Amino acid sequence: MTIHSVNIDPYANPVAFFAAEMKRMRADLGLTQEQLADAAGFAPSTIAAVETCRLLPSEPFGEAIDKPLQGAGHFTRLQKLVERTSMPPFFRERVEVERRARMIQEYESYQIPALLQTERYMRAAALARRPMFTEDELERIVALRMTRQQILELGDTPIDRENPLHRLWAIIDESALRRIIGGPEVMAEQCRHLRAQAQQANVTVQIIPDGKGATCAYGRAFTILTPESNSPIIYLEDFRSAHYVRERDQVAQYVLAFDHLRASALDDHASMDLIREYINDLA
Repeated sequence: MTIHSVNIDPYANPVAFFAAEMKRMRADLGLTQEQLADAAGFAPSTIAAVETCRLLPSEPFGEAIDKPLQGAGHFTRLQKLVERTSMPPFFRERVEVERRARMIQEYESYQIPALLQTERYMRAAALARRPMFTEDELERIVALRMTRQQILELGDTPIDRENPLHRLWAIIDESALRRIIGGPEVMAEQCRHLRAQAQQANVTVQIIPDGKGATCAYGRAFTILTPESNSPIIYLEDFRSAHYVRERDQVAQYVLAFDHLRASALDDHASMDLIREYINDLA
């Protein structure tokens, strides 16, 4: 059973239980999703997404729905359980730093960065990890990725961050565009989404064309996370673990590598033209 199914087992995991409790108490009070959204200060689409487990509830979300649902702290407490059980321990710091980042600089060679993925693309990509993760874990990976993408929103809807994200700068190898994940239709949708996201004021996407040959990172993905008032942190991920680099000299090497990758990439306009070519080929 997938997490976006209407008939979710409320006892399958804490995420499902949170959603079931939210729907039960909303129904008991005779509130529609729209009415709860208005009372809590969130978009109706966010209420619907949490109730169907497509998004994980954030701490502000749990606190916001407690009052209109007369939860007396019930959802605030449940949210902490959801957060603790819905992501690997090694990833929790990444999420916390990412929420408060003023700058995220990401290099990817194998797939489109998670913050820029469509739901169908990320689900297909997650399935490739089935040998290492259970189906339930994969579903929570998808929900977590969808939740993380809220930091890129520029609208007035309250989202899960204390400080707005100033910029995401993604450098992607052309090989990630060539790799058909989920089939041509899903890949075309992903490419269209990538172009649309790149039009946002706080998102820059550059593609390194195959013709550049080898680059300084040799295809090894990394992320530079720069919080509002702290030094940058480098995030490196393995199959079931992660490494955080904080030592100043080592961080400086990754920052320099990102600058070289940026110089190797097409500018943002030429990158959009290349993505459009892939969209046309997939059509």
